[in-house]
Amino acid sequence: MRIRRIQSTLTRAFALIVVLTIVLLGSVSLSFLKRTLVDAAKASTMQFASQLSRIVDNYISYMDDISLVVSDDAGVRAYMEAPRAASGQDRAKIVRFLSSIRKVRRDIDGVFLLPLGNGKPGVDIGAIIASSPGASLNSAYDFSQYPELLGDLPVSSAHVENMIDGRYPWVISLVRELHGDSGTLLGYIQVDLNYAVIDDLCRNAQMGLTSPGVPAPRDSGYVFILGASGDIVYHPRQQLVYGGLKTERIAEILALRRGSITEKADGRDLLYTARPSDKTGWTIVVVSYLSELLSDSRRAFYTFVLLALLCFAISSIVSSIVSLRISRPIESLRRSMQEVERGNFDIDITVESSNEVYQLARDCDIAVKKVRDLIEQNRKDSEQKRILELRALQAQINPHFLYNTLDSIVWMVELGENEEAIDVTSNLARFFRLGISRGSEVITIRTEIEYLETYLSIQKTRYKSKLDYEVSFQPELYDYRILKLLVQPVVENAIYHGIKNKKSPGIVRILGEREGRTMLIRVTDDGVGMGEERLAAVRALLATGDRTAFDGQAENALSGVGVNNVQERIRLYFGSEYGLSFESRQGAGTTVTIRIPLIAKGELGEETDP
Repeated sequence: MRIRRIQSTLTRAFALIVVLTIVLLGSVSLSFLKRTLVDAAKASTMQFASQLSRIVDNYISYMDDISLVVSDDAGVRAYMEAPRAASGQDRAKIVRFLSSIRKVRRDIDGVFLLPLGNGKPGVDIGAIIASSPGASLNSAYDFSQYPELLGDLPVSSAHVENMIDGRYPWVISLVRELHGDSGTLLGYIQVDLNYAVIDDLCRNAQMGLTSPGVPAPRDSGYVFILGASGDIVYHPRQQLVYGGLKTERIAEILALRRGSITEKADGRDLLYTARPSDKTGWTIVVVSYLSELLSDSRRAFYTFVLLALLCFAISSIVSSIVSLRISRPIESLRRSMQEVERGNFDIDITVESSNEVYQLARDCDIAVKKVRDLIEQNRKDSEQKRILELRALQAQINPHFLYNTLDSIVWMVELGENEEAIDVTSNLARFFRLGISRGSEVITIRTEIEYLETYLSIQKTRYKSKLDYEVSFQPELYDYRILKLLVQPVVENAIYHGIKNKKSPGIVRILGEREGRTMLIRVTDDGVGMGEERLAAVRALLATGDRTAFDGQAENALSGVGVNNVQERIRLYFGSEYGLSFESRQGAGTTVTIRIPLIAKGELGEETDP
């Protein structure tokens, strides 16, 4: 079979490079176009802000001119020098003069004369003259603010003027000091500009007109004005701003002073263009929505998208054909290897391909067959090793128990307790007779209980009243299976290390119960127990099985090889999730819990009927 390289097949998919090239060039072009449009928008909005600033300055200059005209009027100056000495006719003449200014310019909401004097600091409230004939002053109005309004730029922000009782117009106020010939401050002249003038001016100056005569979109942009200290002089949504429902980047704008910045608000990108006024100290801020400013780039974007989609469609067809030819054999190989991953080593790996994938599949098939042979050989070796280890451990336990029991018999004979020695010898013979007559390594719980009671009767004969015991298993457990002599070494450990060293009589309780699919056998004694350090050493020894890593106190607490061998037998037979666990307290006794799975008849290959 002629083998072709995968690389020769992959060259047919190079059409994808076309798409990548278009995306790259299109992205760069769109980015350049957007940057150009933004720069143009910044220049145009700055020009617009400058024009609007000049218009606002003209209005403020006009207000200043009106205040100058009023201050130069002889009647006004005479009145301001001696307001309390003026006759009613003089006051009426001044009122008509101020009223005529309002009639000529409807954008002027009011003109006020606020003289000082009457022997008290501040404004003489009783001498105030307003441009509205018959107007009544608001008695609660705070006239102490006027010195604070003055400065290099004595123009207020937008506010409600409530100097006249019953009138509450929104105005912008200009306050001028009036001095006498000697330079003495005579009072103030206040000119109020109707706020609607600024409002109309800014509202009509909408941004984003698509062409002359075509209205701008709803969110094409807006204008607001900041005072020198950052207060809002004008805002199209003044009520929302004062209510805290809308915020602007005032700190950034004041820091910028002149120029443009972009910010994000309410999920939209905004362009702030600021232009300060040298006359008023105000800052004209034009806010533009970048989405509207960049509307011209959408046409180019749509063209790019159409071209990209066309190239993508062509490339997709080509790449689908190529990738199908490549991926089909690889997918077949992948499914075969997934079967191997799930443990199925009997599968034959074959793929239909004429390139390197065929060679790879053949190599995988050879490797899987070799692994399968090795696994089978390892399984046989492991099974044989496990059987030998279990038998070796069992061989260790039986001599260990025999040695301890014979030692007890010798001790009783030396003390002249011959009858007791005969009983122990008889029970020992019965104990081994039970084990020999049932040669299987796996026995029933019922048989294990017989072993335990025989063993405990031997120990009871030796220790007499010093030892008592109790064996209690749930009846439903009697027919379940257990490894032979699994509990006896633990009971022996409880007697030799718990009860034997106790000055008073003690008791050993063996309780068996079911917990789900697990059997728990608890061996509890009320002996001397163990301290924390010794208990930790015992647990570590049971966890690792390495005696060389511990001092003698751990092994001394486990009856030599007995209990540790029980742990090893359980884990060899059932796995590391089963085994022994110790709980103990110094002077209060020890509880050893044996955790093994519930094993019914016939579930273990070595089992024979007891």
